[in-house]
Amino acid sequence: MPIPVLHDNDGHVDDLLSCLLLWLSPQIDLQAITITDGDCYAIQSFEALLKMATYLDLEGAEVAYSEDPVPNPFPDNWRRESYIMNELPLFSEITLKKLYQQGKGRKSQAVITDCLTHSRAPVTLVVTGPLTNLATVFKAAPELKSKVSEFVIMGGALHVPGNVEEQGHDGSAEWNLYADPAAAKAILDLGVAVKIIPLDTTNELPVTKDFLARLEKQADRFNASILATKLWSLVKGFEYYFWDTITAAATIAPEIFTFKEMRVEIATSGRSTGKLSGALFGGRKVKVATSIQKEAFEELLLEILRTR
Repeated sequence: MPIPVLHDNDGHVDDLLSCLLLWLSPQIDLQAITITDGDCYAIQSFEALLKMATYLDLEGAEVAYSEDPVPNPFPDNWRRESYIMNELPLFSEITLKKLYQQGKGRKSQAVITDCLTHSRAPVTLVVTGPLTNLATVFKAAPELKSKVSEFVIMGGALHVPGNVEEQGHDGSAEWNLYADPAAAKAILDLGVAVKIIPLDTTNELPVTKDFLARLEKQADRFNASILATKLWSLVKGFEYYFWDTITAAATIAPEIFTFKEMRVEIATSGRSTGKLSGALFGGRKVKVATSIQKEAFEELLLEILRTR
C-alpha cells in the first residue's frame, strides 16, 4: 500500500520539485503539503503549488502555508524566486480551468494537526525546509508524535562545509537547520524515528546538463517533465544540487540509499548555530544517508516525471 506522507517544505525550486515527485509517485499517498516562510515568500509558493496541481490535474492533498517567520531568515534574493515560480508563463494554459483549491488556504500548523489526528495509519513527515511549523505543532500537542512513522529531513552538514555564509557564523551549518535550530532540536528530542539527508550526500549529486538533456527529451510528451524542466531552468547558471528531490527519493525508494545509524546533536547558539554534529555521548539516535545510487536515482526521477 502507498505510504501516507505529509510534505512540509519552504517553497523553493527544489522543494516544489520534491513535492511533485511525492505527489506523482505511486508509492506515496500524499495527504497534505505545508509551506514554511523559509526559502520563499510563503503565499507566492502556495499559489504556485495550486497552479502546478491545476496544470497537472492532480488531486488529494490539501495545500497550506504559514507566514510565521523563522529566527534566521533566508537571503531575500533566494526567497524572491517564489515570485518567478508563481508567474511561470506555462501557467497561462490553466486560465480556463478551475483552480485546484479554492480560498485563502489554511495555516500549515492547523493542517498538520488535522492530518495527524485523523490519519488511520502513522504518517511519514518529509521535511525539506526549516522545522518551524512542525515544532510548533508538537509543542502544542506532543501526543501527536504517536501518529508519526518517521521524519525524513533534508538538513545538516556532518563532514563537509555548510552552506551558510552569514556575518558572525563560521559556515559549518546547513541552511534548513540554521534557519531554526531550536525547532530542529525539538523535533529530534521527540524520540521519533528520523532519517537525515545531509549535504555530505547531496553534494555528490549536482543537477547536470546531461540529466537536464534527458529530461528535456521526454518533455515533449509529458506535462510533468515540461513543468520540471521549467522549474530547473530558473536555477541554470548556479551550482545546484538535488537536495530536496533526494529527500523525496529517500521516502519513495529507500532501497537505493545506504543509511548509517549514529547519534547527533544540533548547536543552538554561538558561531556554529545550526551545525549538526556526531555525538559520542548523548545526542539523539538517527539514521543518516551516507550514499545513494546515482543512476538509479536519476532514472527514478525521470520515470516519475513520465507518469503524467
